Amino acid sequence: MKRQLFFWLEKLKIAPGERKAISGLLIILVLLGGMNLALSPSVPFGDGDYHELEQQFAERTAIIKAEEEKLMEQYFPTRKKQIAKAKTDTVSEDSTSNQQADTYKDKADNTEQNIDKERINVNNANREVLKTLPGIGPTYAKRIVNYRNENGEFRSFEELKNIKGIAQKRLDKLMPFIKLKDSE
Repeated sequence: MKRQLFFWLEKLKIAPGERKAISGLLIILVLLGGMNLALSPSVPFGDGDYHELEQQFAERTAIIKAEEEKLMEQYFPTRKKQIAKAKTDTVSEDSTSNQQADTYKDKADNTEQNIDKERINVNNANREVLKTLPGIGPTYAKRIVNYRNENGEFRSFEELKNIKGIAQKRLDKLMPFIKLKDSE
């Protein structure tokens, strides 16, 4: 066996000094591995310390959540705050009649009563009513009305994504506030 090992090492063409260095490193590796297994790791904290850490974590988490809610309220205010009385449109009359526009303006003015009960029908609403939707300003309202005039009524909510600037994210924000047909 010794002889085969010797010839195998000769085939590898490892110099005697290299053999000694590799053998020494392997012995050190085995010794360190054995010592590592023999020694038990120390516990960095006692049970009381973990309790304190968990309490600090819970406090910091509550602070972060409060800051996050404050930011969400700032950037996504509630529906009640967003609906404001619409100004008159300086552009020519759109596809809805004045009677329908007055009906929708009355509904928009009664925000407290109608927010949760009434959704805005995007197939009938004029620009003023569309501007009361979150994220829809005069430009988007005009685009919606123009698209509706050119292509007819919206048959699905996904069709709103054909309007320039309305992508899935904006559509998701609008979904709770819009409808396609009047309920009877």
